[in-house]
Amino acid sequence: MTLSMENHRFPTLGHVIRYAFDVCGVLPRKRGEPDGLTDKDKKRIQRSLERLANEEGKLSENCGAAIEELGSIIAGTLSNPKLALWLGEVSMDLFDVYNSVIRTEGTYLSERDSVRWFCRAYAVPRLVFSVRKHLLRFNVLSEGLLTPPEADWYLPTVTDQRIAWPLEKAMQWVYEVCGTNQTNFHYPGKSAGSACPEQTQNLENAGSWRNGRQTPSWNSLHWNFSRSFERLASIPDAKHRRELPEKLRANILHVLFVARLSTDICRSISDTYGPAFLSQLVSQYQQHDAWLAPEIARLQEDLQGQLNTLAGRTGETNMLWWELFEPHWKWFADCSLACAYEMQTLLAHYGRTTLSEETIASLITKYGEYPVRRILDTQETHGEFRAPLEFFEAVFDGFELKSNPYCTDEDIDVYDADLRRSALDVCLPWMAPWLRAVVRYRQEDFQSAFLHAAQAFEQAKYSAGGKQYELVNLYIELAAKMDSWRSFKKGVEWASFLGIPVRWLRDDEPTEDRLRGVFELMKLARYPST
Repeated sequence: MTLSMENHRFPTLGHVIRYAFDVCGVLPRKRGEPDGLTDKDKKRIQRSLERLANEEGKLSENCGAAIEELGSIIAGTLSNPKLALWLGEVSMDLFDVYNSVIRTEGTYLSERDSVRWFCRAYAVPRLVFSVRKHLLRFNVLSEGLLTPPEADWYLPTVTDQRIAWPLEKAMQWVYEVCGTNQTNFHYPGKSAGSACPEQTQNLENAGSWRNGRQTPSWNSLHWNFSRSFERLASIPDAKHRRELPEKLRANILHVLFVARLSTDICRSISDTYGPAFLSQLVSQYQQHDAWLAPEIARLQEDLQGQLNTLAGRTGETNMLWWELFEPHWKWFADCSLACAYEMQTLLAHYGRTTLSEETIASLITKYGEYPVRRILDTQETHGEFRAPLEFFEAVFDGFELKSNPYCTDEDIDVYDADLRRSALDVCLPWMAPWLRAVVRYRQEDFQSAFLHAAQAFEQAKYSAGGKQYELVNLYIELAAKMDSWRSFKKGVEWASFLGIPVRWLRDDEPTEDRLRGVFELMKLARYPST
């Protein structure tokens, strides 16, 4: 993912979903690459991603459709439905967290540093939580799947000398499970006199993937290993022949999918931020997992115990597990929320940024280590990226000007100059044009107001967080006054994504007829307090 140092915002939703498709490796990267998709499928997916990139149509629905499409493709390539569900739910959890951050948090950082902050403050903690939760939720352990022996095989191992990627670990494990080596797996019976272009190419590709020179698409990796399974089973030489059960083949492909996905994501992090930051994220993941694992183990034991007592009950095991899981997890989630509330109350009461070791020990005794340590870690991470005091002062001054009915362009010029002098204009590119739009709105110069509001709207979308209510509604109203249906719809869709009410529409279903009615009303409406 290419991230800007100039634009101070989060990456757009279209950008993030495109990245998800890319790192899953399910779309062809080369002409003629096997992918199981028809030309019609590829064109439809491409159109969908382009619409998201341009934010055309219903943003939330289009995002959901694209994610559903990706999930469907993954489910088609992973034969174990529990694994497909697990991966889909983990992905949705991460996307929901990202959406929530865009809606509420905002950012003063560059696009590149905003993603860095998101990874540390939200993505890693949520990923640990979701991976463990949904493995338990779908009782994946009951599938008896084989995995590499290293506990964290799906994470890279970062040292001063090199990075051992998950795909390398998974491929080495495959060769060991099959009782062979890399050469004889991909080119069984290879000798000086043998010549098979396909197997030669497969072996060369495998070497390139294993040593980290490149990361394959999933289609290429799947095809290479599937062809090798076939060759191993059919080679006449018994010394190299390996007839692998279908279940083991599927198991191997599942491990390779997860390893390739993790490798692609982690390589993009290392390429963008360097190995040191990747190592920091890996350590953070391992630490959170170490805090959470005992809690999950206790829940697993309790669930299994209850399931055993119901062994004689008529019903499907998976359904019984699901019924038992929900109340157990609700209890765990409620405990975590209660812990967060008590810690917030303590911090507010004593006016501190940290708690004493005695208080922390008491909280751990009461709630368990995971919820306490996670909150403390999040608090520490937020401190690493805290905005400077000047930024908050600039935001406050901007809103003070906006609420001043006598604000003039000269006042805004002074404010804008102060922003530039403090190098905060890049962090608040939406504030000055919003103020200019408000001044012109009050003068009923709606055409000029709309031009400034449109600029502010685009600049604020992925950076202003929860401060956008009045700006979005101003943009929507001015779009109606300019008779720009397309801009009006764009504003309404963004308001819907943010979850903020649109004047005259509020909680009503945004049908075409209702929107047309609001569009006409806003052409005539005036809001002196704007």
